[in-house]
Amino acid sequence: MSARFARLAAASALALLAAAPAAAKQNSCDDPILIGTTISLTGPLASLTPGWDKVTEAFADEINKSGGIMLRSCNKRVPIKFVMYDDQGNPATATSLHEKMATVDNVDVFAGVDWSFVVGPVSNVAEKYKIPLIGGNVATPALFERGLKYFWATPYPMTFNWDLTWSQMLKTLNPAPKSIYWVTQDNPVYKSVFDIWSKKHEEAGLKMVGSDIIPNDIKDFSSIVLKIRSARPDIIYINSFDNIAVPLVQQMRQQRIRAMGVHFPIASAALAEQTKAYGGIEGMTSVASWIPGVKGKYNDMIVAVYQKAGVNLEATATNMPRFTAYLMMIQAIEKAGVVDREKIKDALFKGTFDGTNGPITFDETGAPDTRTLVTQVQDGKFTLIYPPDQAQAPIRWPSPTWAQ
Repeated sequence: MSARFARLAAASALALLAAAPAAAKQNSCDDPILIGTTISLTGPLASLTPGWDKVTEAFADEINKSGGIMLRSCNKRVPIKFVMYDDQGNPATATSLHEKMATVDNVDVFAGVDWSFVVGPVSNVAEKYKIPLIGGNVATPALFERGLKYFWATPYPMTFNWDLTWSQMLKTLNPAPKSIYWVTQDNPVYKSVFDIWSKKHEEAGLKMVGSDIIPNDIKDFSSIVLKIRSARPDIIYINSFDNIAVPLVQQMRQQRIRAMGVHFPIASAALAEQTKAYGGIEGMTSVASWIPGVKGKYNDMIVAVYQKAGVNLEATATNMPRFTAYLMMIQAIEKAGVVDREKIKDALFKGTFDGTNGPITFDETGAPDTRTLVTQVQDGKFTLIYPPDQAQAPIRWPSPTWAQ
């Protein structure tokens, strides 16, 4: 399937790279189901989205190879098509493009748009036109507290569940870590993570011995590295996007910073590659929504999609929430049994769906109960270490490459 894709050609003009699709027809049994999405393929967040356009195309191909989505109202399968644009990681651009998809492209639903600061204004477009929207990487709780009726998201996980599985694992470690140092990006999601989990970890006995808020353009971490060395924490917690963390990890390795463990929830293969000359992220713990070998209903489909797209799932830890947004929307349309926005909305409201590592239930605000799995880089590979019923290997603790 060829995706409809466009990017900005100039500040004031959009240049389409594919012809605009025919208008979607609600309740149709003959027209493809149009799913509108934008991806930050260029701009400051492009390093987080490698090949996501190819994944989107491969996802549609995988759904369509059996004819598409089964619609009870039609008594047949109907194929899907994505209408896809580059939002450049810019909220104003993403909002304008979603307006276009609603009024010109006439999409049936929206799915996949990422980043809390982008999705906030975009969700207002969905509400305005009464088009169901499932966002991807949207973890800020405040976005779900606005009383919207057409907005859901599938982050792994929401900030209030961010460290839940990891914190459970910490209780099993011997020797037990007693202190933690936080390095937090000046970003709404990561600041929310810090506000919630610094308190929860301290209540659980993990004393905070230092904390820094870092700007988005920081390159020199020398003063922070010196403070970490002086504080001598058992755990160093890197609370940022992976592109921001590259120089921090490099400088921590260069200065031979020691700790029982370093935890970076969204550690990725891209980060490993960019820091390997300095010792890389071997021994670092992180979290994942899915890795090969995890038990789940959609394992074969996930492998097929990413292999066809030629995308390494470990290249970015933020890829699977978008994939899951697509997956949830497909299931919601199938539950509705008809291409009808109101019935799709009703199917999503407080609905339970099959996720990549277990069931996902949306509450009345559109927030999901997604859970994460804890991984550790062992011998250069992301290895699942917790929970025990899914673990591929035990944790190496204290981390040999950070503690010695």
